[in-house]
Amino acid sequence: MLIGYNPDGRAYVARYEIGDLVRLRMDETGDGAMGRIGDWGCVIGIERGVAGLLDIQLAGYSEGKNSALQRLLGIPRKIVVPCDAFGIPIPLTEHAGLRAIEANFSRQVNKGR
Repeated sequence: MLIGYNPDGRAYVARYEIGDLVRLRMDETGDGAMGRIGDWGCVIGIERGVAGLLDIQLAGYSEGKNSALQRLLGIPRKIVVPCDAFGIPIPLTEHAGLRAIEANFSRQVNKGR
């Protein structure tokens, strides 16, 4: 996955890649919705574009290998978060935002006078 940063330093997932582990942070909506909050698995397909819909393999992860619910297709990336091999969400590390960097720089400049 590719991590990006907002100007205030908050981290976000800019792009998921095949093989990333993700967890649903809310129930899937719409006709035929099967995904429930807490389901997690491996990204097996990505529809590139603005929506960035994900196909997620659940069998062998949050579901048993012989489960009736093997995978979720077309899951919006906005309803998933990265997780570890146990399905526990991974917190994204924040960086000092541009404003904080500029404020620190101006303090250093003022000290030099």
